[in-house]
Amino acid sequence: MGRIGLLRGDVEVNFIKLLAPDFAIGRVLMMAKAVAEIIVLLVRHPSKQSLRFARIILQVKPRFTMVANSNLIDLYRLVQEANKLGLPGDIVECGVWNGGSAAMMGVASAEGQYARPRVMWLFDSFQGLPCPTERDGDLERKSYFANWNIGDPEKVKQIFGKLGLGLENVRIVPGWFEVTLTTVPLQTIAVLHIDADWYDSVKTVLEVLYDKVVPGGFIILDDYGYWKGCTQAWHDFLSEHEIENVSIRRNGRAGAFLQKPTPPMNLPIRSSPFCTNVHGGQEVLCKE
Repeated sequence: MGRIGLLRGDVEVNFIKLLAPDFAIGRVLMMAKAVAEIIVLLVRHPSKQSLRFARIILQVKPRFTMVANSNLIDLYRLVQEANKLGLPGDIVECGVWNGGSAAMMGVASAEGQYARPRVMWLFDSFQGLPCPTERDGDLERKSYFANWNIGDPEKVKQIFGKLGLGLENVRIVPGWFEVTLTTVPLQTIAVLHIDADWYDSVKTVLEVLYDKVVPGGFIILDDYGYWKGCTQAWHDFLSEHEIENVSIRRNGRAGAFLQKPTPPMNLPIRSSPFCTNVHGGQEVLCKE
């Protein structure tokens, strides 16, 4: 995807803009992809749980989230893992759009043997993506357009209601991260989902919130491996803060998650069938 010149005059087509869910063709293609992935999921992993995932995904896509099916499933599983491990802390999402992925985490926290109420902090400018910088690469800067991915707090509330989730523990925080993240009474985090695309946004989230993630808590980077800036921001953060012994687990072409180290070792985690483990730069397929 990118920008190409057409033969008629000097018109350029921004294919990333054309395929974005801000426009009808993007929404149609996203839904078609979601349905195809659901069929693959049900064929490869036939179970009641897969049917449950399929029902939720069909309710949240394409209107309420752009997060890939496999990443949504990982969000669900990681929240349930945090509950099973009895981790303290809230659920935080930075980059909410219309609330579909946040609602997926809300469902995960509210159901199952280890269900527990958690406060959910949902941060988003609700003004669209900020401009990418040189750290984000040429494609990102050339493809950027004003009002890209503007979310709506009312749609966030709508999808929570649609999935039977109350709003009493939900904190929707509009505004830019560099302003809002430091102005709320957020103490500890069990699960941190970062869906912020660009270098500066991802780095800001990590700088402010990483230390609030409890040992054994989970950090999910939705754009890792897809947008250059997100990937670089994570590695720069680790290097600058001299953080070692962290294994990041890839989820296909886009997305990754990790468990924050706890001394002297990580708490156990069940592997996702969708991801690959990255140890010392090498990727190894996760085992079920």
